[in-house]
Amino acid sequence: MYLCCILLMGKACKTILLVEDEPDARFLILTSFELANLPVSFQVVENGQDAVNYLSGKEPYTNRESYPLPVMIMTNIKLPHMSGFELLEWVKQHPKLKHLPVMVISIADDPNDLIKAAGLGACSYFVKTSSYDDLINIVAKQVL
Repeated sequence: MYLCCILLMGKACKTILLVEDEPDARFLILTSFELANLPVSFQVVENGQDAVNYLSGKEPYTNRESYPLPVMIMTNIKLPHMSGFELLEWVKQHPKLKHLPVMVISIADDPNDLIKAAGLGACSYFVKTSSYDDLINIVAKQVL
């Protein structure tokens, strides 16, 4: 898990759940946000099933002070155990979670994946080879 801030510039941090199994991608995303000094904190899980457990408050995520519900989910498409698409579909089927914006992240700029993500209710689609400044701007518009 990665948690960055408690308070920044007088604003309480908003929690983002990052679902990413690639260590290099996690590092780039987390470092980019840290350098941007946005009032966000990250909880990180490595697969879709852990994301479901986190969002459901199942062990080891039962303590909502330590594992708060996020204001946004960022998920890779290709994940072990449950894909990002399956996670997105699961989130949108749950009344208490369906309002959460879900950003789908992919290594590929595949129009079919973009269409599928939009059809399942994703708020945006980010290609990992794009500028991470673009990623920060997209997230800031969604949660700040």
